[in-house]
Amino acid sequence: MNAGRTHWWNRYVPAHIKNPFGLVYRLLTSGNRAAWSAMLQAAAGFGLMPVDLVLRRRERRLYAAAPPPVKPIIIVVGPPRSGTTLVAQYLINTFDVCYLNNLTALFPKSPITASILFGRVARLKAGDYDAFYGKSRGLSGANDGLYIWDRWLGSDRDQVPGTLQGDAPRTMPQFFGALEAHYGLPLVNKVNRLNTCADLVAKLLPNAWFICLRRDPLYLAQSLYVARDVIAGDLDTPYGTRHSGATPGDPIEDVCRQVVYHEEQARRQQALLGSMRFSVLSYEDFCDRPADFARSVEAQHPALRRRDAREPDPAAFGISRQSKLPDSVLNRMKDTLRNLATEEVSLRSF
Repeated sequence: MNAGRTHWWNRYVPAHIKNPFGLVYRLLTSGNRAAWSAMLQAAAGFGLMPVDLVLRRRERRLYAAAPPPVKPIIIVVGPPRSGTTLVAQYLINTFDVCYLNNLTALFPKSPITASILFGRVARLKAGDYDAFYGKSRGLSGANDGLYIWDRWLGSDRDQVPGTLQGDAPRTMPQFFGALEAHYGLPLVNKVNRLNTCADLVAKLLPNAWFICLRRDPLYLAQSLYVARDVIAGDLDTPYGTRHSGATPGDPIEDVCRQVVYHEEQARRQQALLGSMRFSVLSYEDFCDRPADFARSVEAQHPALRRRDAREPDPAAFGISRQSKLPDSVLNRMKDTLRNLATEEVSLRSF
């Protein structure tokens, strides 16, 4: 298979997975309900493809009739395994917002029409914080909506786009305008890969605000390393966006370069968009004081309303600082991150 080539089934099975059956086995034996739910959703998506095609014509009419969006669009970005899922879930649970749910993922060509027709079985609601590598549980659970972003960023989700596709200047505002017309609420969406190209989207969505997660580099490197084994089943297969300076055959060096690459991308995006539109959020600070983060969001968007929560959110979230790798691997990660650090890339002290 040529590098970057994708097929329709990669909507459900990532293109970098060399052994889908191995992935299914790992998900089945994970014991995680969100992982099991993700498999059921993928199977349902295959079966519903003919229905999705039938509904596409009605979907296009919704886009054509929609005015441009005006309510806030909060997009959570950052490296995979940096806490983006948790922050997006917190925003959804805290504020009266809409989001793309797992029901829409079953109808990638007609997500808004599917929400109109079948939304009763998957009402938007505040939920728990259960997730498995970004996958939430149940049809009402939050979804990244990557099937939507593929329209403009390209279907190779590991590639950093230089330009947008699919007549984005027209179709992107149309989609988010139609989504706003349906729900009448601000939107929260998590899209990790926009960490590298938020500036392309910001031009077309002037009401979009990007929150970029930054996690302690050592523990991010560890988590990305473990993800290669759990998801790809291969330590030489990167988890997430392909990065410059890759070192095939040396997964420890490569994962550290991946961390530094994302640091550089976040700095670049913030320089392009400014800190008001592209805010960098420490994962550790968020976990320690989520209420402070909620207040900062309210200050940025005073029109946001709090949900009437039945139960208060945790005063703090636990941060995993557990070593999950042999000391020899972690020590080499520390040394490699130190060696890669430059005056332009500020890394935490270990």
